[in-house]
Amino acid sequence: MIKVSVIIPVYNVERYLPACLDSVLSQSLSDIEVICIDDASPDGCPRILDDFAARDGRVRVFHLEQNRQQGYGRNLGIDSSVGKYLYFLDSDDMIAPGALEDLYDMAESGSLDGVFFDSKVIFENEHLALKNASYPAVHSGRYEDRVYDGRALFESFVLQRDWTCYVQRQFWKRSFLTENSIRFPEGTEHEDEFFAFSAVNLASRVRYVPRPYFIRRYREGSVMTRKASPKDFHGYFRTFCLMKGLASEKGLEGRAVDAETGRIYEKMERFYPQFAASEDPRDWFGSDEELRLYRFFEQSQKSPAYFEEIVKEAVKKVPAGSEIWIYGAGVIAKNVWRGLSLSGAVVRGFLVTDPQKDPPALFGHPVKGVFDQEAEDGTAVIIAVSGGYVPQIRQTLEDRGWKEIVTL
Repeated sequence: MIKVSVIIPVYNVERYLPACLDSVLSQSLSDIEVICIDDASPDGCPRILDDFAARDGRVRVFHLEQNRQQGYGRNLGIDSSVGKYLYFLDSDDMIAPGALEDLYDMAESGSLDGVFFDSKVIFENEHLALKNASYPAVHSGRYEDRVYDGRALFESFVLQRDWTCYVQRQFWKRSFLTENSIRFPEGTEHEDEFFAFSAVNLASRVRYVPRPYFIRRYREGSVMTRKASPKDFHGYFRTFCLMKGLASEKGLEGRAVDAETGRIYEKMERFYPQFAASEDPRDWFGSDEELRLYRFFEQSQKSPAYFEEIVKEAVKKVPAGSEIWIYGAGVIAKNVWRGLSLSGAVVRGFLVTDPQKDPPALFGHPVKGVFDQEAEDGTAVIIAVSGGYVPQIRQTLEDRGWKEIVTL
């Protein structure tokens, strides 16, 4: 009997793939299958996969003729799997020793649909470590050691600003996924956002365990570290539409669902300007309904609200005479700048985590990395980003020596 199917889409990671596969095949739980989807990888990955399959019969390899992206590969893995439980791993990451046996035993003894857990991080260099210091490797909220209804655990995650969509930190019962038709969106990025949202909200029995079973590798050139692109807007737009559709179909409602769909909407707004400036939406949205929804969103961006009252209240918290830096460079930050301009406040510039992902200047003010700009007397920072990231950003600013920090 196959107890766990490990599904690994593979693309252009020949340097990291052997370590990934070794971490799975050396697990104490031996009753597993490892389904690897070669997504038309242009490097040495196909050969490495075939070599591993020749040495270990638990490895099954699918070679795709053209690149189909991770959503397709993971769905192919689901359809091809026979294990009682599924685990999704990226081909440049690893899993901790003993993880699959612990997760299997936990799921079996508790008759669980799914298990959530934590990770530890390996940074390829110090630059990446500084840029991604706010990566939430562990859940920082307070949780009971018990079985939750999926919606209840999701609400607890979200309201404690602790929700993450990383499927590599989730372990699912295969029959639960198939019976509820839970799939990854295909042909788009950020596909794990909708999958995780669907799974947790439709699950009846889930647990969270504060153990770092997943080992995340931060490296240059991955989806996690690459520059922003039109793919990001497309992925978040698709995610938002799918989330709203599922919420309507299944009657999902409440503060947590509103907060999560709101966070995805803010992501859409952040990446929309780059998409609108360079892309023809007819090349991206294949259905008339998707194109109609895009046109509606496009129109809504032509007359944004400028947060005047919110900004006025924020300015009251800034010490008199202070010059202001705005943390963020997305739609929220731009609207805050407009509000500050109307109030007469002096704006020094914009702070961001990774300046390579944003323009060098906005409205004539510099955009600087938070790790490049020293804290100065007589200056304050207004954090103008999605609420879920505020605690991590505040901590980063405090660590960098900023004393006057204001949230909206």
